[in-house]
Amino acid sequence: MNTSPNNVSGRLSADELQFASWWVKNGALVRRSVYILLAVLLAITWGYSLWGLLDAYAISYPRESRITGDIALNQQRLSALEQDIPQNVTLSEVHVLQTVDERYDMSVEIVNPNGQWWAEFNYRFNFSGEMTPVETGYVLPQGTQILTELGYKPKAKGGRTAILVIDNVRWHRVDPDMVGSSYKDFVKDHLAISFDKIKYDTDISFDTKKIGQTSFILVNNGAYGYRSLDLIVRIYRGSVPAAINQISITNLSPGERRPIQMVWLENLPGISKTEIIPQVNLLDKDSYLPTQYFK
Repeated sequence: MNTSPNNVSGRLSADELQFASWWVKNGALVRRSVYILLAVLLAITWGYSLWGLLDAYAISYPRESRITGDIALNQQRLSALEQDIPQNVTLSEVHVLQTVDERYDMSVEIVNPNGQWWAEFNYRFNFSGEMTPVETGYVLPQGTQILTELGYKPKAKGGRTAILVIDNVRWHRVDPDMVGSSYKDFVKDHLAISFDKIKYDTDISFDTKKIGQTSFILVNNGAYGYRSLDLIVRIYRGSVPAAINQISITNLSPGERRPIQMVWLENLPGISKTEIIPQVNLLDKDSYLPTQYFK
């Protein structure tokens, strides 16, 4: 009978017998190691699950619940911030009037809807493709400013339309230390101008011809004097403006009554109304006349 040298009693090989011997000696240690490994894996699994529950209900939930409140608060702050940003001004159509010697007067009204902001800017008119010289302008809070370009003589003949061009806008917040608690009261107190004896004459002689003249008395009823006060004068035929002009009054003292004559370069018949609009930057301290100039 043939017997393999690696076979013992025809049942177990030498390797199997060697493994069985090793298992007898180390089996308990292996089982214990496996139990420990399983216990560690189970502890990790349960620990992760418990940490997830703890984080969800005791740690992250309060923090995440605050996020919703923070979002709502930030939205309120953003809304308040948007309300605090100055809104764009609005413009009327540019009004163009032809005068003598092929010259043109342009005017436009700019309205500032903001109650706490005023603006400075540069402007000019695009007159049928020709650009007028650059001027500086301003518009006060909740105010209307009339911008003009008077006596402009274009180089070319053609259509007579104009567009206002504004750039270099600088917004300024109203200083509470200057205006107090009410800007409206500030304006009322700082600009108390009226006009008496307004008259339009058509029989003024100038260089052998008759021209028109507007005369009135400028009255400063307030306690403030001005270095320079601009007066916009518009005369109407019915409800339609027939002409516009502008004059600057310098060194106007408080309480002063000053006669003003404004000559028109043509005789405009049928004038039914005269409108006089004072304009001065009340928020510029340099606009006011120092007390030593008061009469």
